[in-house]
Amino acid sequence: MPWCRSRLILPLVVAFVVACDRRGPVEPALDLRAANAPGSTLNAPSNLTALVVSMSRIDLSWQDNSSNENGFEVQRSTTGPSGAFSLRASLPVNTTAFSDSGLTASTQYCYKVRAYQTKGPKTYFSPFSAVVCAATPSPPPPPQPGAPSSVSAALVPGITVRVVWADNSTNEDGFRLERSADQVTWATVATLGPSSDTSVSFTDDTWTIEQQACYRVFAFNGAGDSPAAAACTAPLLGPTSLTLIDGGLAWIDNSSIEDGYEVWVRFGPYCSVQPVALLAVLPADATSAPTYWYSDCPVVSYLVAATKDGAYSDWAEVAVP
Repeated sequence: MPWCRSRLILPLVVAFVVACDRRGPVEPALDLRAANAPGSTLNAPSNLTALVVSMSRIDLSWQDNSSNENGFEVQRSTTGPSGAFSLRASLPVNTTAFSDSGLTASTQYCYKVRAYQTKGPKTYFSPFSAVVCAATPSPPPPPQPGAPSSVSAALVPGITVRVVWADNSTNEDGFRLERSADQVTWATVATLGPSSDTSVSFTDDTWTIEQQACYRVFAFNGAGDSPAAAACTAPLLGPTSLTLIDGGLAWIDNSSIEDGYEVWVRFGPYCSVQPVALLAVLPADATSAPTYWYSDCPVVSYLVAATKDGAYSDWAEVAVP
């Protein structure tokens, strides 16, 4: 008859294991096994939420459902809930919140969390929580740019139009220039980039007729357009190269549609009469005029303009030395 021994197994399960040996009796042996070896079950975190705090921060919170974890792992994906996740943070035991900062605006971030437990060289993990996603908001648009000002538009012999304006903005993405022949229907003639100068100019070489053209200028950026600033050219080309010659004035006649010229005189600031006065009315194609004046007021300069049906070209002016 074989000899047998019994073994007691503790602490969670108490059992006697009977071992037999035909050679003779053996002593009872006690066997203790750790209840959590090789690793206890870890419950997954639950109720994971993601709160968007700003363009660069999302706050996470969850419920800790384990009492035996050593910490938590937060994993993150920027390629959607089914995309690739990578470790974002390892957090200590009993943690239930995490702030993810340094994020990019207008981007979706997805998260999942799991508990972990370390035993010796081994680490055991709970299942992941459900995935939650949140998107950071877009940055607010910049302030609307300041409106251009001091717009001028001049017909230039050739024929082209030179448009000049003051740049009153420091945050424009550029300028849009529109043109109209009747100030009702407008069409874009140019879009320019931003300027670092206080004065901006543009030459419109697509306007090739001697008649009035009107222009309006907008500064624009991500917030939209600034109010417009506008100016119109004269309806005909004015004289250029106005000079003083012996006994009179001379200039170049650039217009092909004028019906005459007017010559005016400008007086000094302490004159008792009006600051300017008409000196002469001349026929079309005139290119010179005498410079007489019978007043005690000093003459500062002379001005000449072409005329057409009561309208004036841009003025040419020459100073008196």
